[in-house]
Amino acid sequence: MTQPPAVPPETIGTQPKNATEVNGLTGSHLREFLRLKTIINQDANFMSVTDLKAAPYWYTEAQESDLKSAIVGLDTDLDGIDLTFINRVVGM
Repeated sequence: MTQPPAVPPETIGTQPKNATEVNGLTGSHLREFLRLKTIINQDANFMSVTDLKAAPYWYTEAQESDLKSAIVGLDTDLDGIDLTFINRVVGM
């Protein structure tokens, strides 16, 4: 059996080649975004009622403040995103 000649790919990287690939990649990215948005919201809810300076965490006041500010600030910003079109694309 003869092997076909080695032909380099048309492009390098992961550039989508057709509409199906664009839809698949975009949908996958947006579903992952929604998944992470949910996780950040859960983290913010946990941190809003948890004293991270106490056992078993033992953060300093500054560490707790930095951590909670990062998560709560990110959660607030993510809640401000209009999800209308994201939900349409992922089919929710």
